[in-house]
Amino acid sequence: MYKPSTIVFFVFIASFLAAPLIYTLDKLVLMESSKWVFLAGVIVLPLFGLLSTLFVQQHEGKNETLYYVWCIFSFTAVVDLFIGLELDGFVKGFMEFYLREGEPYLRSSYGTSINWWDGTGHFLMYLGLIYLLVSGRDYRLLCLYWVGSITHSMIVFMPGNVIGNKGLKWSYFLNVPYVFYPIYAGVRCLRMGMKNRCRMYPTEKKTWEKIAERLFAVWFLAAIVIASFRFIVMLAVGCKEKITQYYLKEIEPYLNDPTQYGRTQALCYFYYFTPVYVAFFCSLIYPGELWVKDWSLIHAGASMQAQFVYIWSSLKWRTKPEFQVPDTVEARCIFWTVNLSLVIVPHLFAWYCHKSEIRDFFNDCVSPCVSPKLKSFQGEGRTFQKVESIQREIRYIQRTPEKSEGETPTRRVTRSQKKLK
Repeated sequence: MYKPSTIVFFVFIASFLAAPLIYTLDKLVLMESSKWVFLAGVIVLPLFGLLSTLFVQQHEGKNETLYYVWCIFSFTAVVDLFIGLELDGFVKGFMEFYLREGEPYLRSSYGTSINWWDGTGHFLMYLGLIYLLVSGRDYRLLCLYWVGSITHSMIVFMPGNVIGNKGLKWSYFLNVPYVFYPIYAGVRCLRMGMKNRCRMYPTEKKTWEKIAERLFAVWFLAAIVIASFRFIVMLAVGCKEKITQYYLKEIEPYLNDPTQYGRTQALCYFYYFTPVYVAFFCSLIYPGELWVKDWSLIHAGASMQAQFVYIWSSLKWRTKPEFQVPDTVEARCIFWTVNLSLVIVPHLFAWYCHKSEIRDFFNDCVSPCVSPKLKSFQGEGRTFQKVESIQREIRYIQRTPEKSEGETPTRRVTRSQKKLK
């Protein structure tokens, strides 16, 4: 039976088999038809799923559906990586057939950015999830983060393709598994989280925790205002109000981009993110809600994908100059302050909700790397500290004068303390 690290290495190497495969497909005459491009995707992906079974034949992971999902998605992530490389001119002759007959809307700045994120961020998540799953560790936290990231990408990407100006072809339906399987994984992880009855907030909070909660509450209110303002600005394209015209032309003109991805992103923030902000704000006022911890990770993943792609698209050369962020100090300061806060603060809130779990997770990851001699030394140190504390307690008891009748009796010395004495 292979070790978990070996299985991950095999998946990593097998995923890069996508390079010679897509290079070969690009040279075939059949790939000049959109239906054949779609059919090639339908055939290749299940075949890679069968290949991934070879790595876990004698492992418990062979019975886990998500293992095969993440293996196939890691393969497609490498394909997306090569799409991004070809669009930016780093490679040539790999994915031209797909960009021509498969998904032509990927030639936009948003399409390029989403492929870069899938080929890097999601690819690393798949490898991490596979390692945690086959090693028998808790993958729920990372899975929720991935669910938020990939689900949000589909919420913006698929409607944006429909209302955009690039047109649709058969390969559009290859994105359907990216909608259903993340929902399946998210429901599973949320159900697993419901079994945990630990409350989010302790009854007694430290001073820094109280300050942090107040700051989070203020930020969520500000985020609600930002999302609502963007929505109003997006709807008021023909409005003559100075503030809307100023924001559209001088701060975030990408909201007017004809590809419609910027507008779809603004709609997503208003209709989906705003209710989440309201819910998180209420959870800070009435603490103890169990669902906040899991949804904070989902929201953090969604915000990372959203802001990575949105910021890149607003600055990328594929976006027409009139829709890029203006090169002025005022525009850049406002743009970066708003958009960086929309990704940094959700991650800080997720860390705050899961600080104990994250600490335990890293302790479990680090502990196997500690040498046996160091572990023995650490154990001896803890034993010495325990003995020393008991001896101090004995000396304190000996110094305490005996109480007269009617007063509270002194603390009795235990058997273990007598032995140490």
